[in-house]
Amino acid sequence: MSQSISLSELNKLVKDTIQEGFPGKYNIIAEISEFNESRGHAYLELIEKNENDQLSAKARATIWASTYRMIKPYFETTTGHYLQAGLKILIVVTVEFHEIYGFSLNIKDIDPTYTIGDIEQKRLAIIKMLEEEGVFEMNKELEFPLVPQRIAVISSETAAGYGDFSEQLLENSYGFSFELKLFQSVVQGEEAEQSIIEALEKIYEKIDDFDVVVIIRGGGSKSDLSWFDSYNIAVNIAQFPVPIITGIGHEKDESVADMVAHTNLKTPTAAAEFIINKVLRFDTYLSDLGNQFFELIKNKLLNEKNSLELIKNSFHPLFLQIIKAEESELKLIKERFKNSVKENINNQKYELDIYPPVIKNILISGINDKSRSLEIMKMNFKNKISEYFSKHKHELEVLKQKNNFLSPVNVLKRGYSITTYKGKTVKSISDISNNDIIKTKLIDGSFKSKVRK
Repeated sequence: MSQSISLSELNKLVKDTIQEGFPGKYNIIAEISEFNESRGHAYLELIEKNENDQLSAKARATIWASTYRMIKPYFETTTGHYLQAGLKILIVVTVEFHEIYGFSLNIKDIDPTYTIGDIEQKRLAIIKMLEEEGVFEMNKELEFPLVPQRIAVISSETAAGYGDFSEQLLENSYGFSFELKLFQSVVQGEEAEQSIIEALEKIYEKIDDFDVVVIIRGGGSKSDLSWFDSYNIAVNIAQFPVPIITGIGHEKDESVADMVAHTNLKTPTAAAEFIINKVLRFDTYLSDLGNQFFELIKNKLLNEKNSLELIKNSFHPLFLQIIKAEESELKLIKERFKNSVKENINNQKYELDIYPPVIKNILISGINDKSRSLEIMKMNFKNKISEYFSKHKHELEVLKQKNNFLSPVNVLKRGYSITTYKGKTVKSISDISNNDIIKTKLIDGSFKSKVRK
């Protein structure tokens, strides 16, 4: 039997062997699977996977505080990411073995440019995969609703971005009404992917209740934004059956989730303004349509009035002409009777004493007959004119009722308002500028306000 040695002696032999066999520094590539900080030191678990995404190597690594104080700010400033699980890194290490703690790597430096390249390569691979699957543009191709008022929001309830979005939307200066439904979600960190997908699934169960979906995250670092470069989040957004708006709080950077969403805005407040402007655009369209219809009815009434005046004016001369003709005929009859009487008087003077009553009755009867005929004609004309005016008066009343229904007063009664600047109706946000004093008229009064863009 060979000579026995203690465990500590064996570990020291291993330590000495490793120190002799690996005397210098080595550049290695590995993925961080676990990352923790304690008392200024950083403790990592590094792994390597094969082509089948199976684990092929694993090792502990340490960045001691004296080195970590220099590595950490440089890495975060250069890459825009924290050192965290999931990142692939190129590091400079020394190989160490401790009799108690065993084998580990002591990290001396990290090359941030490698990590940037790896992150971008993964990002481009996700984009390419979505394009090859034919889903990249699917959500963008959905028709955006004319009046988006029923809104599902994916956000953390305590996020400042959600508060800003809600306040901007619900307290809008136009008085538009919106229905918000919050679907609570984690929007950064390792749980973000599953949490956002679960929120989308809950919205899908009540899909008919919503016009649009808004994903809100608020401000944060570039590292926080990296969670939205997830293939699973992106593919769920791209294939969602209603338009999705993202407002995840980055002025410069655009995540893959932003790229596949129907509309991406830089901030939650910008997302709220976008929705308000959509409703305002439709409201302005309705207002313009109402004004056009009002002018159309007004012109129609004016044309009808002119037509009636023409008819009236054409009837009046005709009526006078008929009366004049009847009067002339009466005069002619009168003259004929007069001549007849004279002739009879001249020829038969002796019969004057006998037939005066007869002649008088004949004369009166003839005059009465013609007078009755004239009265009947007058009555017929009067009835026809009254019937004509009554018919067109009814049409005018119908047009008047339609006009009253679309009058500005009735529009105001239905909950709309009219905003003017220097006496002119404001139809677009471009009609006014910052600090302009505008006047808003409601059904029961009006008020003035100053524009803040």
